[in-house]
Amino acid sequence: MSWMDFRIGIEDVGGAVLQELWNRVGLQIVDLAKETRDVVLEKDNFREFSTSISELDTLLQALNVNQIETSMGSEFTKAALEKLNSQLRKAHKMIKDYKSGSHLRFILHSHSVLSQMQYLAKDIAAIVSSFELINLDMAVNLKSMNTRIIEHLSSMEFRMSASTQTIASEIKNSISRSSRNRKSAGQLLEKIAEAVGANADASLVKNELALLKQEKHETEVQKKLAEALELSQLINLLYSTEMVSRPLNEDTSTYHNQYPIGSFICPLCDEMMVDPVAIICGHSFERKAIQEYFKRGNYDCPTCRQDLQSQELTPNVNLRSSIQEWKKRDMDWKFQAAVAGINSDDPFRENKAFDDMQDLVEISEYAVKAAEEGLIPKFVESLKDTRLNSVAAEKCLYCLAKYCEDHKLQIVDAGAVRRIVKRMYNGETEANSVSILLELSKTETLIERIGNTKDCIPVLVSLLSNPNPDTSSKAKAVLQNLSSNTHFAVKMAEAGYFQSFVARFNQAAGQQETQALMAEALEKMQLKENSINDLKDKQFVHNLVHLLSSNSPAWKSACIKCVKKLVPYPKMVKRFLSDPETIPLLLNLISFRSDPLLKQEAAEILALLIEACQPPQFQMYQGLQELQSQHNVGLLLQFVAKFDCQFKVKFLHLLLELGNKSKTAQNLIRSNTDAVDNLFSCLGSGHPSVRKWAMKLIHCVSEDHPDGVPVPPSPGKETAINTLASILACSPNFEERSLAAGIISQLPKDDIAIDEVLRKSETLKAIHEVICNSEEEFGVIGAPTNQDKSLLENALAALLRFTEPTKPQLWRQVGQLELYPSLIRLLSTGSSLAKQRTAIALAHLSRSTSLSFAETSIRLKQENSMPLLSMKKLFPNMSWCCSGSADNEILCPLHGVACSQRLTFCLVKADAVKPLLRTLSDTNSGVAEAALMALETLLEDHSTLSHSNASAAIVESEGVVAILQVLEKGSLSAKTKALDLLQKILNHSQISDALFQRCEGILIQLLHEDALRKKVALVLKNMNVLPEQSSYF
Repeated sequence: MSWMDFRIGIEDVGGAVLQELWNRVGLQIVDLAKETRDVVLEKDNFREFSTSISELDTLLQALNVNQIETSMGSEFTKAALEKLNSQLRKAHKMIKDYKSGSHLRFILHSHSVLSQMQYLAKDIAAIVSSFELINLDMAVNLKSMNTRIIEHLSSMEFRMSASTQTIASEIKNSISRSSRNRKSAGQLLEKIAEAVGANADASLVKNELALLKQEKHETEVQKKLAEALELSQLINLLYSTEMVSRPLNEDTSTYHNQYPIGSFICPLCDEMMVDPVAIICGHSFERKAIQEYFKRGNYDCPTCRQDLQSQELTPNVNLRSSIQEWKKRDMDWKFQAAVAGINSDDPFRENKAFDDMQDLVEISEYAVKAAEEGLIPKFVESLKDTRLNSVAAEKCLYCLAKYCEDHKLQIVDAGAVRRIVKRMYNGETEANSVSILLELSKTETLIERIGNTKDCIPVLVSLLSNPNPDTSSKAKAVLQNLSSNTHFAVKMAEAGYFQSFVARFNQAAGQQETQALMAEALEKMQLKENSINDLKDKQFVHNLVHLLSSNSPAWKSACIKCVKKLVPYPKMVKRFLSDPETIPLLLNLISFRSDPLLKQEAAEILALLIEACQPPQFQMYQGLQELQSQHNVGLLLQFVAKFDCQFKVKFLHLLLELGNKSKTAQNLIRSNTDAVDNLFSCLGSGHPSVRKWAMKLIHCVSEDHPDGVPVPPSPGKETAINTLASILACSPNFEERSLAAGIISQLPKDDIAIDEVLRKSETLKAIHEVICNSEEEFGVIGAPTNQDKSLLENALAALLRFTEPTKPQLWRQVGQLELYPSLIRLLSTGSSLAKQRTAIALAHLSRSTSLSFAETSIRLKQENSMPLLSMKKLFPNMSWCCSGSADNEILCPLHGVACSQRLTFCLVKADAVKPLLRTLSDTNSGVAEAALMALETLLEDHSTLSHSNASAAIVESEGVVAILQVLEKGSLSAKTKALDLLQKILNHSQISDALFQRCEGILIQLLHEDALRKKVALVLKNMNVLPEQSSYF
């Protein structure tokens, strides 16, 4: 035989095998269709299945196996036919078994049967679809039939009817009870009979008993003890109807006697046993219960009371296996009932089903089954129905998410995330709400869908403050999982949670584009103190600052704007200054070629950092030390000189803050003559901001410096002073005028040229106007603004130059303006600093008059008492306390002659004594000292009469009382001056006994102060309180 003949022979055999398989499938289809036609229970489900199987028979009869073999190949065709035949056979056997078996048992397990039938229908549809019959050359009606068969079998749902479910529940409940009554058993039998289309009579009971006993015998042989127990319970249920009698010779239930449901319960703890053990007499108990029983000293059996020779415990493996099997079957039944209840439209049944299901799905096996039953959409849908138990539904979703990754996708696809977030948004947060999101967020592929759900991230952030620690910690864990996405980390920060933002920013180290985008987003956010607590992270600050080294101007810009946003917060300032890269990188932006706007921003940030840094901390940071180097200060001064107005303002501000904190920087600015010239040239700038910041910087480097203002050389000096005078007199801006007055007050003291320029300028008139205007505002408007106070205080500081006793050309101008009354009123209305400077000015004026009068008196004596008229001719510009004019008839109590209030100044005549004494009660530093200095000028005249009159004037104005208050509450320097004045007063005036005693008491107390002891002792000696030989001297 040739190879070709052999090959044909093989092909014939193969064809014959396929044909045989094809025939067997056809027969199996016919048998299955026939078997399903007369199923009594759940007719609708099986009728639909039977119709599709019959159509499949018709379809296959119209075809032959060769067509399929040609299209799909013999191997595939054979495998598919074998699989189809197997599934058809399974379906046929399942239906036949339950048709021939007990109706009670079928009803009890109908859910399981229907579920298996549904799986088989889908498998049959898949196999038929795999043949791809649609591609064969056949009639159109056959193609339509093929499509219809596949669609029907694939979508077929075998559902238990509500009536069947009710009967199954009643059967289950009935067999679970240890005692039953005839009436309830009879009613249940009627329902069963109606369901199967039979009569509820003895015949039905007998048939059911025969079937159940046969099935029970078979399960006992197969050692299926739990099933045997269930069948025994069904048999007892039928006997309880009393329609038939139990035969006398029949064992009431060998199995039930051996392992009745009651035998699963431990007699000691009354709970179902988990680890049953037998003792020597044969009775079984829960291990822990019997061990505790023996520990209590018992040596007998708790059940039969037989004395035990041994307390040995033997595991009852058969009993434990039976209990486990019974529990499993019980849970299977509960699961089937719960599935049916959830799929019903009765809210009561659904809620009961949810309650049962939430316990079952804690076991992974039932979680998987619940998903296979398609319950996930049901669980999700129930979350929006207020009638249903959403708590239980969430518990089910949580368990399903916990046990399987596939379940998570189904849960998300069903819209669970949106439902849960919406509930939490409305304040309906349950224990499992966040738990579900936590489980879902553990799957990386779902993170984006969760985070993009509307309100999800803000709601989770709000839960961080939830009073339940479990809820808040889980919400935090979800946010942490979502933060792997940069966009979500930003959204968390926008909602007020920055920990994930900071962590993500740090993780992105080296990814400068990502960091720049995050910095840009941060710059637009609203920040709170708790936000700063997260953002002050050392690594975050370092990574943010390092972004300034980027080559991209856009990334640098995003970074610098973000830094500027954070600098106003003190905690961030400390972090930025602690990072060694901050100051150098900002200086690099300023020093090297970069966008002018970036330079300005960098300068502004440096100014803010310095401003926020307290002086003690200023020297701690290396970056700030570098900033005040000669090179860097010189560089900043160059920028002020070279660039436009807006640029100048930023760098003037930076230099000002640096000067406020660093004496080194001040001296470097002062010593740079070109820079000083440029600063004063800025005073004439038409740009108000440049002028203002330049004046601030000049004032800063001049204040408290022994050399005062570093004025440029002439003629720039004269121009600068006239410009300052013009600003003080004419500027509409209060701050500018205040700064001008402050700088004038700091001008070098011993420069005659400056005095001459000031004398000729409108400076004093401008000061007069400020004082008069402020007096008017304080009296009418009320509390002055800070600008008003600052202007007045600086104007008074400038006035002190004009009241210097050594500058008669200047202080005489003060007298000509009749400024004294306004000054005296300021002692009552001004701020503490204004009072201090006013008192010093009055002291200067009083001393100037005294010195002038003393010099003139000495000169007159030297000229043999020249007549008054001659003196007046000699000094026509001098105003005398004594005058023969009829206009000056009022006598001065101090000088004994009439005083002119125009060019000379007398504290007594001007009624300044009482206001000065009232000023002594101001405890602010320097105020009392200045007032005491002014009062002491009354006693500087060498005339004994003058001293007596001055002392009397102070005593009459209750000056001693005011001085004693200073001695009680004043500063050390104020007390020292008060003691000097008190000693002079007591040397020339008498005081009352009561006041004397008070004075004595206060002074004795002061003897305990080391710094004052000798001075106090001297006063007490003059009061004759201490002897001259006292140990205090």
